[in-house]
Amino acid sequence: MAFLFWKETNKLIEVKIGQIVEIPKNSSIYNMEKPSFQSKEEELSWKVNQRNYSLFDGFIVGEHTGIEKFEIGQRKGLNVSGKEFPVYVIGIDERENRIFIGQGKNHPGLFTDVFFFEEQNISWLEKPFLINEIEANVASTYLKEEINARFYQFGKIYFLEFEKQIPLIMKNYTLRLSYENKEVILLNK
Repeated sequence: MAFLFWKETNKLIEVKIGQIVEIPKNSSIYNMEKPSFQSKEEELSWKVNQRNYSLFDGFIVGEHTGIEKFEIGQRKGLNVSGKEFPVYVIGIDERENRIFIGQGKNHPGLFTDVFFFEEQNISWLEKPFLINEIEANVASTYLKEEINARFYQFGKIYFLEFEKQIPLIMKNYTLRLSYENKEVILLNK
């Protein structure tokens, strides 16, 4: 749905009204049994796709005036009230113009162990010898100390798999990957 209105500049602008959908922390999405996989790429893709929420995974709790105003992990400005715990953005669907939220700072939608990247998200500082993976140290302004991860390349798609669950909000920050004590890759959202 879209509405047009006049702004102080006397220009007509379009505002796309979208839905805010709450995903309950006990949703079956978070308890799906992990299938067997034919390859590491298939496993990582499955993990990433667990975060592709739909309208049918939760329930509508409000509306917004543009997804560009939101980012993963955001708590302020959601205009959703009457909840037992604060709500956070856990997913954004640009195609359907939907924001997905979850209640509480420990909501499972706020954590992941895999990030997905495409070519446009990667800046190679030095291209390490890649068969299809490297073990890397990850640094970011968000992190207090480096953490270990594995960086995988499958054609033109890339995954960064962490040893344990990390805050999904890290995807909003530039990640610096080091391999054999050299910074080799910058990953951007």
